[in-house]
Amino acid sequence: MYLDGYYASGQGAHEAEVSYLRKVGFTEKEVQFMDQMRFFRNGILYYGTALDQEYAEKVVKFTKTVHPKLKEKCTSS
Repeated sequence: MYLDGYYASGQGAHEAEVSYLRKVGFTEKEVQFMDQMRFFRNGILYYGTALDQEYAEKVVKFTKTVHPKLKEKCTSS
């Protein structure tokens, strides 16, 4: 977002950042999973929610597949 001249802050900023991923070519499935991670992260941070190992492994696998795509988007702008 920053590289395209956008700045997200305040209420709804995290949702905007996730939603912006659609604009830069992420699939709907990827965006939905990232939004789910955002939601669960808030639960962990604010309510002490614990997630199981299976979900953590799913997140790690997803991150390993998406990281190169994010890196490419940042360096190609």
